[in-house]
Amino acid sequence: MQVSRKKSRAAAGVLVLLAGAFVLLTRGGAQMLPSAQPPMPPAPAPSAPASAVPQVPTIVTTSNLVNMVFSVEDKHGAFIPNLTRADFRVLDNGQPQAIQFFSADQQLPLTLGLLLDTSPSQAGVLGQEQQISDQFFRTVMTSKDLAFLIGFDVNVSLLQDLTSSPAQLSAAVDQTHIGGGEITGLGNPGPFPSHGGGATHLWDAIDLACHDELAHQVGRKAVIVVTDGGEQGSTYTDQDALRACLDSNTVVFAIIASDRGYGGYGGFGAGSGPGQLRHIAEQTGGRSINAGNKLGQAFTQIQQELRSQYSLGFRPPAETTNAGAYHTVKIQLTGAPAQAGDKVRARDGYYAPSAASQP
Repeated sequence: MQVSRKKSRAAAGVLVLLAGAFVLLTRGGAQMLPSAQPPMPPAPAPSAPASAVPQVPTIVTTSNLVNMVFSVEDKHGAFIPNLTRADFRVLDNGQPQAIQFFSADQQLPLTLGLLLDTSPSQAGVLGQEQQISDQFFRTVMTSKDLAFLIGFDVNVSLLQDLTSSPAQLSAAVDQTHIGGGEITGLGNPGPFPSHGGGATHLWDAIDLACHDELAHQVGRKAVIVVTDGGEQGSTYTDQDALRACLDSNTVVFAIIASDRGYGGYGGFGAGSGPGQLRHIAEQTGGRSINAGNKLGQAFTQIQQELRSQYSLGFRPPAETTNAGAYHTVKIQLTGAPAQAGDKVRARDGYYAPSAASQP
């Protein structure tokens, strides 16, 4: 607001008043005079920060949705593309649930962990694993994706933290070696806590990859475990590892590759490890592949599946009050696309959230 200097002296009194108002306006950033408006209401309190991903991130607290990543195969094992929301129905503990969202998941960001067995039983196959892993990262990764690398033997170490750079991942893979779980100088790595005895901490690697690297990521999440299935000395159990996968909504792909000169299929002292690992993979909606000497084909199969996934979300039943209770989930094909022998590959269920996260 400006006052003209050409006003007559007769209006001097008015000018004085207007000049005072001008000063107040200037100092207050052109805001209205306090006497001209009723007192302003107090500023609203700052809004609470967005809810963080909970400790059981299968349920997203902000929307209270159960998220399911899955693929569909025909009777020949080929992946079926171009399905829509109308082609599926979801059962939670046997009760139909409305699908709140649906997408072809190859469009969503992927967070991928590669877990390499660097114990002595893998000495004869590690070189081939490195070569194929390099190619896999360069083929699968896009600018919106993230991946990390873990080596496990008597220790479990993060050899490359989350990155979108295939070159960094390949460099880390190329520097792995037998006993490589002791490496601590790549990327932003460091050993995970792993204090048991033995030489192959398989369950520790899976559990800690899910809790430390994947639990707070969104979108698609998967780990590829390349191992002979041998397990010795983990602090965590196979059930702990499975729970960590389910809680973080992580799909597990297991590639069973062994140095047959070291002890044949399953490696030295593998015991029931390969079978337990296969169970974890299937429970999470993934698969276990006995690669033999065909590691390239195993990685290609996983690559094709990652590009053929779907995602859907539904709200857990309103009567879900027993926090921690396990709910079975079935995704079924309906309508014309459903053919005899078609199969939905998805995790089997989720653990109910706490009451605080209920709507």
